[in-house]
This record gives sequence, structure tokens and C-alpha cells, in this order.
Amino acid sequence: MATQHSSLIDAVPPAARPQVQELLDDILRSAPFRTSRQCQDLFRYIVEHSLAGSDDSLRERVIGIEVFGRAPDYDTAEDPVVRLRAADVRKRLAQYYQMQKNSTEQWKIEIPTGSYKAQFHRPEGAVHQVAAATHVVQPGTETVISQRPEQLIANRRLGKRKAFWATAAAILLAAAFTGRMLTRHSRGTAFDLFWGPVLENSRPALVCTGSNSVYVLSPKALEKYKTTHSYRQDATPNHETLVPLQELRNFAGDDFLPVKDTYLTTGDASATAQISSLLASRHHAYDLRFGSDLSFGDLRQGSAILIGAFNNSWTLNMTDNLRFVYDSGDTPEMHVQDRFDTSRSWWPKFSGEKDSEDYAIVSRILDSKTGSVLITIAGLRQSGTRAAGDFATSPELIAELIKQAPKDWSRKNLQVVLHTNVVNDIPASPTVVAAYYW
Repeated sequence: MATQHSSLIDAVPPAARPQVQELLDDILRSAPFRTSRQCQDLFRYIVEHSLAGSDDSLRERVIGIEVFGRAPDYDTAEDPVVRLRAADVRKRLAQYYQMQKNSTEQWKIEIPTGSYKAQFHRPEGAVHQVAAATHVVQPGTETVISQRPEQLIANRRLGKRKAFWATAAAILLAAAFTGRMLTRHSRGTAFDLFWGPVLENSRPALVCTGSNSVYVLSPKALEKYKTTHSYRQDATPNHETLVPLQELRNFAGDDFLPVKDTYLTTGDASATAQISSLLASRHHAYDLRFGSDLSFGDLRQGSAILIGAFNNSWTLNMTDNLRFVYDSGDTPEMHVQDRFDTSRSWWPKFSGEKDSEDYAIVSRILDSKTGSVLITIAGLRQSGTRAAGDFATSPELIAELIKQAPKDWSRKNLQVVLHTNVVNDIPASPTVVAAYYW
């Protein structure tokens, strides 16, 4: 049954294509999408091929080849890049429409779960306008070819009566819808209750990420290297020079300079972008900081979200007394440890030199050491941090977690241990392996 607000169509009339293209461009420029080139490329590909009716181009394997450069015979079961990025696109699309909830867009684009074909929605008013412009008769509309003057007068009077009752019905429906929304808001969804302690604080939230210490060649050493190594003919002259690993042994320790507070892992960057997009969509101010640009006094001023663990000393210091902690024990490999039950621990796994499984902790502490609300989002590796960011910004995953939570969980502190499979440095949707409320 169609709603009064929008109608689903299988094909977009030619006259409306510019509007849909303008919406596509606006979505790709928006905060949720502009942080991920892969999501931009995938969303554009899906929309353009859906508009063209190229269903054969919207199969998983074809998308993997065309968008992500996979080999024609790649194993989609072993490399779920299309499924993972499509889920990411759906989440970012939901964030975009959350930010645009008060806008009067004539079109809406959706990608249903289980499909890679876009669906296009438009308001009823737009349906009539486009139908008139393109001579396409839509269900429930009337097309007048030619009429005598007296017929036109009668139809106008009938149209006015229909318009009156339609307007009255719309007002009643809007009132009922508003009542339902207010009731629902007063109850609060699990996602609203999870983030409520942060969003209810009037002060800007501190979003603090660690940074990885990186050593780079000094300008003098790099210039010396360039004078003895010519560019390949296919290389871009002004592109940053990458010295092969086997040649680094020719440099001495003085040829390298430490760089701090500059470089982020992709996992930290992804989680930071998702948290920033969430706060922006809720019109809540935030302040981005590196860990070294933060003091304990800053953390006491309001709510804080700490991203990353082993490159963010604030995360380690603020959570070292909790049940689930980051630990190395007597080994060089970090893992998640249960301090209440020392027989339980979770370790990352590797396939060759790449991550194959990772773990993360998401904590929401109402009475932290700072006296303010504190949320931490961090994995053992960068893939785990990225998966933890996915979890913390997903209404569906939070709602699934709360199904097993105590009734008064929203007034409690909580910690969640997450597991994710990793393929080609891309984490799958995280699953909960342990949770604690107190």
C-alpha cells in the first residue's frame, strides 16, 4: 500500500533525470559520503546503472570487477568487498537523510537490503507534475485531453472539493504522524538512549583520536636519493617519492625524522568520520583533537569520545580499571583481557602479513574518571577500530545489543567486546562476543 508521502517507481521519467542527478551529486558531496571514495564510487555506479536499467551490471561479481578492480574470477565468498561497502553505503545514506529530514526534496534514493539496484521515491505532488510534463499517466491521476468550457468549470469545482478534502485528510494524517513521532521520541530508541548522555550535554563533545608515530626521510636524505635515482617514464614527476624497502638499508639513523600528531590509520580516520557525521546529523557541536592536544581538564569540561587505543594514551588511561581492557601480558601481542575472569581473552589473527580477525572494545561510561560521560571506540588493530566505529553508529547493531541488556541499561555503564572478520583490510560487520553492564 502506497503512503501519502511518496510513491515507488521502477523508472525515472526523462524529464526528472536532472533532478535525480542533482540529488546524486548532493549526496556524494555530503559529510557522510565525502570521507569515503569507495562508497562514492559504488553509490554512483549503482544509481547510474539503475537509471539505465542495466540489471546485469548490478550483480555482485560485476560490481566487484567494475568498481573495485577485482579479477574476473575472484571469489566473492572470500572477498566480500561489495557486500561490505554496500552496507556502508546504506548506513551513510541513512545518515544523509537524517541530516536532510526537514528538507523538501522531490526525490529519494534507496538501496534495499539484499539488492544492488537503487529504488527511487518521490512525493505525490512531484508524481503529478512529472506526469503532466511527460504525458505519463500515473495511477490515481486524471489526464484531460480536450473539454468544453462547461466541463472545465464543473471539473474545476470538483477539483476544489477534492483538494479541500485531500488537504483536510493530509492535516489529520500529519497530526497523527506527529503524535506517533512525539510518542516514539519520548520513549527513545535504543540508539537514542545509547547516545543520549552525550547529546544532552550542551557543551561541544570532544572527539579525540590518537596518532601513529611515523619516521620519514629527512629532506636532505631524500634529495640525495633523488639525484641517484631517475623517475620511471610512467611516473608522475611531482608525486611523493616512495623509497623501496630493500633500499632503506642504505640510509643511516640520522637520515630519518620522527613525525608525531600527523598520521592516522584508516581505521581511526573512518571511526572519526563516522562519529563526526553522527554528531553533525544531530546538530551537536564537537571539537576534534589529537591526544597530545588534550588535557585532563579538557576531559572534565564535557562529554568525550576517544578513538583508538595503542596510539591514544587517553583511552588506555581512562579504561585501565574497567572489566575489559587492552593488555599485552608477557607477550608482545596486544589482546583484549577480561579482568574479572582471567581465563577469557581475545586475540587478533593473521593471514600472512594481513589481519584476518580482530577484536575491539566499545565502552560508554557515565561516571568516568573525569566525572563526565566518556565513550571509547578502539580495536586491537586498525580494522577493529573501524568495525567499532561501524557498531557505535549503527542503530540496528545497537538495537540488537540491547535485546539482551537489563531493562535499566540506559542508566548504566556498559562495555562491549566485538569481533570482526577482515578481508583485504576491510572489516566485516562486527558481532558481540561479550557485554557487561554496571
